[in-house]
Amino acid sequence: MVKNYSTLRKYLVLIFGISLHLSAAQNSITSDSFSGLSAFESFQARKYQSVIGSLKSKENKSKDEEILLLLSELKTGNGDGERIEKWLSDNPKHPIKPLVSYHIGEYFFYADDTIKSEKYLSGVTATDLTKNDQASFGYVYGLLKLNEANYKSAKNLFQFSRKSGFDQIKKLDYYEGFAAYHLGTRDEALVYFEKVKDSQEFGNSAKFFIAKMKLENKEAEEVIAMTQSELSDEKTLTNSGFHQLIGEAYALKDQAAKADAFFERAIELHPSKPSAALYYQAGVSKFKIGNEDLAIQFLTESGLQGGEYAQLSAFQLGRLFLKKKDYEKALSAYVEASVSKDEVIKEESYFQTASINAKLEQYAQAISYAIDYLSFFKDSPRREAMQNLIAQSYLRTSNYDLAIDHLNKVGELNATQKAVYQKVTYQKAVLSFNDGRFAEADNWFRQSLKHTTDQSLKNSSYYHLAEIAMRNNRYDDAISNYKKQSTLNAITHYGIGYAFYNKQQYMEALPHFRSAGQVSDLSTQNDAKVRLADCLYATKSYQSAFNIYKELSGKLSSPYLTFQKGMALKNMGQGVDAISTFKTLFTDSRYAAQATFQSGMIQFESANFASADSYFSQVVDNHPTSQYLVESLLNRGVSKKNLGDLENAKSDYETILKNHLASDIAINAILGLQELQQAGTEVKNLDQYIDQYKKTNPESGSLEVIEFEAAKRLYFDFSYQKAAKSFEKYLKDYPSSSNKIEAKYYQADSYYRIEELENAKPVFDDLKFIRNPLTGRILNRLGEINKRLDLPKEAEEAYKLLIDLNLSTKDTYNARQGLMLLYFKIKRFSDAIVAADEIISSDWKPLNAEQDAILIKAKSWFQLGNIENARINFELLATGQDANGAESNYYLGQLAYKNGEYKKSLDLLFNLNSNYGSYTQWVDQSYLLIARNYIELNELFQAKATLRSIIQHSNNETIKQESNILLIEIEQNSIQSDSTQIKD
Repeated sequence: MVKNYSTLRKYLVLIFGISLHLSAAQNSITSDSFSGLSAFESFQARKYQSVIGSLKSKENKSKDEEILLLLSELKTGNGDGERIEKWLSDNPKHPIKPLVSYHIGEYFFYADDTIKSEKYLSGVTATDLTKNDQASFGYVYGLLKLNEANYKSAKNLFQFSRKSGFDQIKKLDYYEGFAAYHLGTRDEALVYFEKVKDSQEFGNSAKFFIAKMKLENKEAEEVIAMTQSELSDEKTLTNSGFHQLIGEAYALKDQAAKADAFFERAIELHPSKPSAALYYQAGVSKFKIGNEDLAIQFLTESGLQGGEYAQLSAFQLGRLFLKKKDYEKALSAYVEASVSKDEVIKEESYFQTASINAKLEQYAQAISYAIDYLSFFKDSPRREAMQNLIAQSYLRTSNYDLAIDHLNKVGELNATQKAVYQKVTYQKAVLSFNDGRFAEADNWFRQSLKHTTDQSLKNSSYYHLAEIAMRNNRYDDAISNYKKQSTLNAITHYGIGYAFYNKQQYMEALPHFRSAGQVSDLSTQNDAKVRLADCLYATKSYQSAFNIYKELSGKLSSPYLTFQKGMALKNMGQGVDAISTFKTLFTDSRYAAQATFQSGMIQFESANFASADSYFSQVVDNHPTSQYLVESLLNRGVSKKNLGDLENAKSDYETILKNHLASDIAINAILGLQELQQAGTEVKNLDQYIDQYKKTNPESGSLEVIEFEAAKRLYFDFSYQKAAKSFEKYLKDYPSSSNKIEAKYYQADSYYRIEELENAKPVFDDLKFIRNPLTGRILNRLGEINKRLDLPKEAEEAYKLLIDLNLSTKDTYNARQGLMLLYFKIKRFSDAIVAADEIISSDWKPLNAEQDAILIKAKSWFQLGNIENARINFELLATGQDANGAESNYYLGQLAYKNGEYKKSLDLLFNLNSNYGSYTQWVDQSYLLIARNYIELNELFQAKATLRSIIQHSNNETIKQESNILLIEIEQNSIQSDSTQIKD
């Protein structure tokens, strides 16, 4: 087809500026319609200089005269099309508009502005023009439609031009023939081409089309005979086309060698890049004569251009590369060929694509194409081979979702499929477990236990189910699952021991922690010994517990061990040694308060009230947020009373009743005041304290307690919507309840869990200064909520406050993790790195926490442009079989790509695809990056195949859209005009 006007214009002798074939016949719009009658008549007579001479210097020109002057200047080559366009816009109903639209449309046609030409010519009604203008209009507008490949409209316009008296008949004959050929009316086209075959202007091209039609009728000898005399050594499109036609004729006669010679010559004589058709024909002929290297070169050129020859070329390339055992290139070729509309090519391509992927150990892709094959070709004799390939690939793939989905659709599984099902569901479960998605992991481990071919996988599934139960505080389930293993090793005993320990069944936990002491991991071994000592302590075997605490203290620097040594000594009656031990903790932020308190208790219980007073005062003065504050106030009050300091004793009791009335210890403060009153000390507000206490602490069997427990039950049954409403009602009904703080926490957390963050936030804000066992959870939730509500400053404040309080190692970790993710989200990458380093260097962190922190560090360095530090951190995670490993491998591939290391990038991305198939987000993105690498390496055929595969199989619409755009770009940049469609 005609591709553009710059090509078409070479064939036209009509020059817009002179239009000599037009006559001065009267326009259908009468001259009486115009104020500038003489100027109009001069314009129609093509006396443009006369029009210009009479109107140029005239002042106060009418609208008619103004446009006639503009058109005349345009015709003489000195005009301005934009001024005429503006005139048309300003005068939309002027009677001369059709004439103006015709001339400006014709002008823009020859100026190669097809859009504007179409705009104006499409608005022209031909009957509004003179007969000669109608003839010219039909011709020009016909060429425009021809260029748009609208052959039917073009033919009609050429016929209209002919009827209107267009005097350049040869042009009409050729272009009507051209349109008829493309409309499939070959006999009609042949008549027109025969009329102009002796024309100097169109003869060569007409003969080409005549020969082409004979070839289509398989008249090979006639084609060869009639075209031999037309050949030359000129580099022209038509001369190249004649050689191509002769090549096709010899191919039709099965004379491959002769066909090859003419195809190669057609390529040499082509003035630019040959078409896909010519490259394909040349490639096939090279294939037939055994010149495989040139065959590959030509077929690749053809395939890159897309269109109907892309799949044909790809299919032949697949055969060639298979023969050469170049499987990667064969795979790319067959992927491209798989979209062919030819069923034979399509089936073979899908079969080969699945088989080659398996050979290259790209099992996820092998499965995808094998499943496609089974879906498309239901009657194929090779279905069994594809089923076998799928089963074998499932044993090796990491795309567990795809494997499970397929096996679930199979129905009744055979022994091999059951073994595969057990393995892939187990691997899916482990993946979910390692990613911290424990509910999913629980489900998949249970699925794996449906078929228990492999005993080791069965044991491991029960072990992991027990570990998940432990995380959810379901200790009985944990113990049950641990014990379902066929053998109980040391690490299993460790888990069982912890389950009993958390149930406070210390005697039952003891033997398991003893057995767990044999584990190879030193940190686990030491922890098991600590818990063994704790169990001995809890069962009052203080000396045995002390011995273990002492032994471990020599190996580990742990304030907990020191504290427990002190507690063991205290319980063994060795108060002086216990206090000496506790004193080493007085500067430790985590144990200072309780170590000081216990020192006070030793003195208090020994009736050393002055020393006890001193220790309790340290707790009150130095640790005002400690959980030991209230008890220290009470015991200090008792000590002062026993020392005779009754006023200060009364002050401590009253402090408790004023500030801690909900505490269990408050009743003891009332009793203390009653004793002081009986001893003669004046207590003015005792009755008020007693009344307030009764209101704050109603009897345990009251309706309030029942409603509170009912609301809690809804919360722990995961009915968060109902729980939130129940706690809201409870707080309204019992505004002074001793359970008020706890109720508000559960209400806020219920809102949080049902994603009503705006309702959760104000309640948590109200609780953030509360200091009790819920403080850590409150501040952590508050940080998360503010982060998700895009309130970074408030989120940061919550997390930092939690860190400053140093409540527990877990709370501190949660705060640091929250800060790290917050900083990354708001692009404070340097701060994110600092937070990540604090997590990495901390003594305690949960499973995978260090890997998560390293990933944030790596991505932060990446965003900061520090590629080396980013690479170092990504490489630390690159071998991990989890989400972090998948993402890190993708980023490493991206780093290599940005650094121009395209082959290295490809290796990294292929590794990602082979080992992380279940992480489809990164697999999909990796394939797109693979295609970009191929483009940079100028391996465009490989790039096309990769993009084609993404489009066929990805579920990520964004990735598919990007891939489609990139594929179109490659083909558009490669596409060339077909030499058989354009004349010289």
